[in-house]
Parts: sequence; C-alpha cells; structure tokens
Amino acid sequence: MIITREWLKEFIDLDGVDSEKLCRVLNSIGLEVDSLNKIRVPKGVVVGKVLECQKHPNADKLNITQVDLGNETKQIVCGAKNVAKGLIVAVATVGANLGDGFVIKEAQLRGVDSFGMICGSNEIGLPKLNDGIWVLDESLGELELGKELCEIDSINDDVIEIELTANRGDCLSIYGVARDLSAALNKELKKPSANLKEVEACKIDIDPKIKAELGYSKIDRKNDSNALIDLRLGFVELYTPNTTKNLLSYTSHATGVLLRSYNSSCKEVELKLEEGLPKLYIDGKFKSIVGVNQEESDELDKELLIEASYIDPDFISKSVMNKDLKKDDLFYNSSRGSESDLVLGFSYLAKISNLETLDIFVSKKLDPISKNISITFDKIDSFIGQKIEPDRVVEILKNLRFGVQADEKTIKIDVPRFRHDVENEQDIIEEIVRVVGIDNIPSTSLLIEPKYIYNTTYNRYKRKEYFRKRASGASFYEVIHYFFDSKDDQKRFNQILLKDELDLVNPISSELNTLRTSLLLHMLRSASSNIKNGIKSIKLFEIGTCVDENRNEMQKMAFIVSGDSQSESIQNQGKPKSFDLISFASLLRQVIGGFSLKKSEQKSALFNPYEIADILVDGKSIGVLGSLHIDLQEEFNLPKSYICEIDFESLAYEKIEVTPYSKYPKLERDLSLLKSKDLPFSKIRDSLN
Repeated sequence: MIITREWLKEFIDLDGVDSEKLCRVLNSIGLEVDSLNKIRVPKGVVVGKVLECQKHPNADKLNITQVDLGNETKQIVCGAKNVAKGLIVAVATVGANLGDGFVIKEAQLRGVDSFGMICGSNEIGLPKLNDGIWVLDESLGELELGKELCEIDSINDDVIEIELTANRGDCLSIYGVARDLSAALNKELKKPSANLKEVEACKIDIDPKIKAELGYSKIDRKNDSNALIDLRLGFVELYTPNTTKNLLSYTSHATGVLLRSYNSSCKEVELKLEEGLPKLYIDGKFKSIVGVNQEESDELDKELLIEASYIDPDFISKSVMNKDLKKDDLFYNSSRGSESDLVLGFSYLAKISNLETLDIFVSKKLDPISKNISITFDKIDSFIGQKIEPDRVVEILKNLRFGVQADEKTIKIDVPRFRHDVENEQDIIEEIVRVVGIDNIPSTSLLIEPKYIYNTTYNRYKRKEYFRKRASGASFYEVIHYFFDSKDDQKRFNQILLKDELDLVNPISSELNTLRTSLLLHMLRSASSNIKNGIKSIKLFEIGTCVDENRNEMQKMAFIVSGDSQSESIQNQGKPKSFDLISFASLLRQVIGGFSLKKSEQKSALFNPYEIADILVDGKSIGVLGSLHIDLQEEFNLPKSYICEIDFESLAYEKIEVTPYSKYPKLERDLSLLKSKDLPFSKIRDSLN
C-alpha cells in the first residue's frame, strides 16, 4: 500500500508530525513502513505560460515558443508534441541542475536561440505521466507565474510504502490509514463532504444469500486530465492514460470504496447467485461478477453509470475458491475487505469532480456492525500485563471507529463491517496494544508459581525422556519421521490399514497419503539412506505415534540395527563382526531392561519367518524382534539387519526404590543339560521357573 503525506492531510491534520515521526507511528501501530521517498523538484524549475507556439522553420518536430515566466518572457525551442499556446507548464530555467550533471544552458537549436527547457514530469524527478511536457493546472494550488515548483507542497510530496498483512484490508486506502493514525495521534478524522441526494431512479434487487451493498450515480464523462490526480496516481503507481479510469482509481485509493463504470441507462439492477458467484445484471444484461471482474466495456458514452460496491470478503473468497476465473485489480481489495461506507466514495467523487450536487441511488444497506464482543477491563489488563485506564481503552476503540458501551467492569464492542478481521477478545486487545504501543508497555519479571506437575502429561513426557536417554546411552541415534505413510507400501508389506472411511481425505502428497500404523517402514527407508551415504554401522531408534485400523492412537518404540556391530580396530583386525540376534537383543536390554524371547507366531512380511520372536516382560508380550526378511534386505540395499517394534506404554517406568541387599555371599553353580534338538529353550525356562 502506497500513501503520500499530502494526500493523508486531506483526512487528518499532520501539523507538528514530520514524515520521520509519521513512519515511526505507522510502525508502532503495526503498519510496517517499507520505504520513505521524499520527492523534491530541483531549484530553478518554475511555473510558466506558453504565450506563442510556432513551427520551427528548419525542423518539423520542433516548435518555437514564447514563455511567460512572470517577470520576463523567454524564447524556448521545444520538441514535445503536446506543447500549445495557453498551456501552464514547468520550465527549467538557465542554470537549473536537473540531476546527473544535466544543467540547463543557453543553446541554439537548428539556428534558433533557446533559453531554458519546457519539462516533462519525469525530467524534474516526478513519475512519468505522458510522452510530452507536463501540463499544470489549478488542482495543484495557486500557480503564480515564475514561482519555483519546489515551493508547491502538492508537488513536493513524501511517498511512503507500507507492507500490510493480508487481514488489514481496512488500510488499503488513504482514508483507512488516516483512520488508524487518528487513533494513534488522537487527532480528528476528516471526511469529505458533498451535496448528495438519494433518489429512487433505479430498482436494485440483491439475492439475500449475498452479503453485498450496491450504489449508483451518473456523471458526465470528462476527457480533460487533472494534474494533481495524475501526479498522485503516478506516486502510487496507478496512473493510466485513461482519464475515466484514473478518476475511479483515485477515488478508490483515497476512500477504499470500490468503483466501476458502465455504459448503461440503469433502470433495474439484479445481483443473482449463479454457480455460487454474485453475478450482476443491469437492465437484463450481464455486466460483472461483483468484486471479481467486469465484462469488457463498450465504447463509453458521455454519461457514465458509476457503481460503488461492497461485498463480504469471506463470501467472495469462498465463492471464487477452486474456480478458474479472470480477476481484475479490484479483486484484491474486495477479497481483503473494502470500505463499506459507499456514501464516502460518492462524496469524494463529487468533491474531486467539482460537482455541486450528485444524485445517488443505493440498495438496502447492510448492518454496519458485523459482530459484537464483550470483555472485562480486568481481562484486558491481565492479558497485556499492565493497567490501561478504562477511559483510554474506550478512547482508542472509538477513534478506531468501533462502537463502544462500557460500565465499571465490562466493555461491549460493536465491530464495524470494515474490520472483518476482528473476531474475538484477543483481537480487541491487540488493537488496544498496537495503539498504546508495545514499546510503551514496561517489561515485568515473569512470575513462576510452582504447581503439582506430576500428572499424566508430565509422566508421559518423563517416560519418553527416560527411554530416549537410555537408547542414546546404548549408542542408538534417534530419528523422527512423518506421522503419514504410503498406503501402497502398507499393503505391499502386509501392514495394518486404516478403514477407508477413516482415511485421509486431503493427503499432503501421494507418497504420504495415509496415517502410519507402524514405525518400521520409515525406519527401513532411513537405514537404507544411511547405507547409501557410506555409513557402515546403523543403530537407529524412534518413539512416535501410530494408529490402529480404527484410528485409535498409540505410542510405539522401534529399533533397527544393520551392518557392523563394532568399529574397525586392532582388536578385530579391521574386520568387525556384523550384528546378530544376540548382539541386537543385548543392546535392547540396555534400553528397555530385562526381557525374554519366545518364538513368535506373527505373520509379517517385514520379518524373516525363521528368526522372529515375541518380547516377553513378566510373561506378557510387549513387542516383536527379529531379522529383516531377505527380500527386503535386497529391496532396501541393506546388509544383514535386525528390527524391533514395542508397545511403548508397556515399558516399565516406575519410581525406583532402594531395597537392602543380602549380607550373605552369592553362590553360583553351572548346570549342563542335554536336550533334543526340537525342544525350545522357552519350555526349559518355564520348567525351571
């Protein structure tokens, strides 16, 4: 959003507030200033009037002019196509320095003496407005011949560019920024006044499902340009050669009211909801999608139908979602939130058009209040961390044009329609803070009140930290993966699948299109990536959330080891052993404590069916351990690998209490048994127990 200091002064008194202070205030209220550019016309450039204009006898493209500079008349040779007798122009006199070493000197052009230069706007440090000379008029103020342009405030302006967040559509206008400044500076906000007359010359019918308001008026089309309008539009990068478009753009940028022009008689206006879009028909002919785009206009008649519109930004944003529509310049403003006071736009249009009266016809008005919010003064103070006097709170909100009713404890706020971004108490408090100024709120020490923290959430956190540290101590590295997984891979490896009706409707990608039911698939991919990057010994673990087929969440802990179980050393002659089931189980014991193994009956495509076991703690199965299936070793380019997945909640995590140890010496005896080959150790252990 680009504003200028002189333009702002139409809506707010800035006496005593220089541009540097203005930028500081804008920054303090959340309107971040991106740049400040002070436009100054060089000295020696004065107001002149072309008294005579004749063709150069020796050059077809040159003219010889006599220019009145107030106290003298100078002959100037000019090559601009639009130079003509009677024009008020900008003249660089002899000696004027226009920058980059360009100094005006007496010259002779094709045999004719020339004493100065009639300038285009871009030649004196202003935006380029045409290909010829810049024609001045009384819109810039009193133009005294011979007066230097650097003394005219309307020309020498300070241009400020503001970076607005998407929710601040109310500040997409000079008036909107002035409204915020009026609250910050505690100064009156000025509104343009004009003699408007509401008539019923047109029937306006709006579908009640559409939150919109329309207004219309007719004005005569003017082809003559306005120097001040052109210059300011140049400053804010909206200038076009079309004078009608410039008039509407200038009004919209000044007030925030969205304007369009039509070539129509306008006896009946209908706003219909068709295909979810607000389509506008004038006298039965489709004209536009309100707030989105406009049909290509016909050759405009002398009399123009001007439309002012407001449409709820949430409504229009949802209407165009997922639709391939052409959007014009006004869509950005309408979707962010335009000014809802249509009369403000018509008043400003009448003022800059010098109209004594303007007939307007407006649809049934929307409620100017979009929502109501109540909050206590105590809550405001508690949230901010500082006492803000109730009178100051009321003053700030009123200056921001909120409706306010307050008693000793509570304040009730009517949120105006132009602030659709204000939804709750926190938004109201944010408005107060940004006007008070975050730098004006003193820092206070954080008060920490100890509370009983041994609850379920804290214990879950401590359990994870405990086993993370144990896994790290056993030389495992922690990995963290997405909560999502590939459904195709889950099917291929015979994993539990989510029920179709509970699966993701809008996955983030085709590779992560369902929720994970196991940690092991991600672990295999990470191990494979490490092996490909030259890591010879892989020891990884993860603690994370998984789901069952009914989408019930659970915590699991998974491990994978692959490759060498030791580093190369003199002791192993540079040939470290690979991991086996015993070495893997020993590492796990360091993490989860004592356990026993029992041959597993599980059918899983991930495990070698001849080397898979259930992990038993106190006779209860808490997980499964085994070697990776040989087919998967080849698929993931892994050496001999072992994997394990455990129900994390089943791991013992209790307060450790000290117990006395026996004062008698420990006695050990070895016992050797001869058993048949098909007798599993688990049966011997059970018998011994």
